[in-house]
Amino acid sequence: MDDKGYAFTPLVLLLFIPVIIIGVSFSGIVNELNSLSSIAIAGDVTTTVATNVIKAIRDDTADAGRNAAYTATREVIDNYNGNNNPFFGKTAPSDSQTYIETNTLAMLNQNITNTCRALEQQTGRNITINGFAINPSDTSSVAIFDSGDMNITQSDPFGFNITLTSVPVTITQSSTSNNQSFNLNTPPMNVYVSVAKLEDPYIWINTYARNSSVIIPYPYYTQSSNLIGGNASNIYHFADKVSSGKLNYLNEELIGSNETSGFGYMPYYFPDTHGLSFFDRLENRTNNTSVSPPSARMSTFILWNPVWENVPGYTPSYLDHEYFAGINGTPINTTHSGVNTLVSDPLGSTFFLTATYKNLLGLDGTPYAY
Repeated sequence: MDDKGYAFTPLVLLLFIPVIIIGVSFSGIVNELNSLSSIAIAGDVTTTVATNVIKAIRDDTADAGRNAAYTATREVIDNYNGNNNPFFGKTAPSDSQTYIETNTLAMLNQNITNTCRALEQQTGRNITINGFAINPSDTSSVAIFDSGDMNITQSDPFGFNITLTSVPVTITQSSTSNNQSFNLNTPPMNVYVSVAKLEDPYIWINTYARNSSVIIPYPYYTQSSNLIGGNASNIYHFADKVSSGKLNYLNEELIGSNETSGFGYMPYYFPDTHGLSFFDRLENRTNNTSVSPPSARMSTFILWNPVWENVPGYTPSYLDHEYFAGINGTPINTTHSGVNTLVSDPLGSTFFLTATYKNLLGLDGTPYAY
């Protein structure tokens, strides 16, 4: 009987027993779920840290490579005044590629160390990468990658590739309660580094610090043979459209992007298997001494005749490496109503090019009519 005078029969008591058992069991389940959730969340944080390490390696490689390429151009340009030969040497360890690799490694190791240290402080995880345990309280750089882990290859005229070998990474939870550890190997990486919009020291030095040139790709280059109003074999399109005595795309090529004010016209750069690569330009090579693959070479044009202007009657080719070699060119003609007009640059000076490059660039029409 209860305090209200109700009597509990044995049957009622039997009905209460499962409720009590379920209540106790549910409490245990909740505790178990809380424990499982804690483990799951901790595991998710650990794997996220591993993902962030892989992404950081890729991003930091691109940033470090770009910075090293920029530093290489400044190394040549800034050494011009006090050095009769400011260019890099042509063999390791003084060559431009080794310089860029060394500087990329140094910055990459510093950035990865800083990234891992920040991840440890934010997540309570310990990170070991390529056998090096990152100390979250230390500020020094760890030599995670060395020259054996990295290789630089030239892939196209406007960039290069940095390949990194796979390295082991271990992520462990600092707390001893769960003792979680996650091991992985980073994937081998192939990171593209653009050199577009870097200044070309080859032009700057060889024109006696009078011409600034920025590496910006010519936008109309294509290997498509489906042209309208052009030569199907021409991949440059310099003469696709002729009007008012101008080869319009050649004229746009010479004007360039003109993005940097105060330096006048800066012609675009275009792929040229007979030209010079970015590394060639850092080492002042010629197209005959280049060791770069043809697919990585490019050319541009020189305006204003800054080197040969005081040589009467001299008509050097506008093509950069031909110009510096002192090779003469001949003009390109257009005709209108039977009147010949010589193709000129944006400032009105006659444009000269060798027969070899007229043929290579699809500019050997005789003459172009409009």
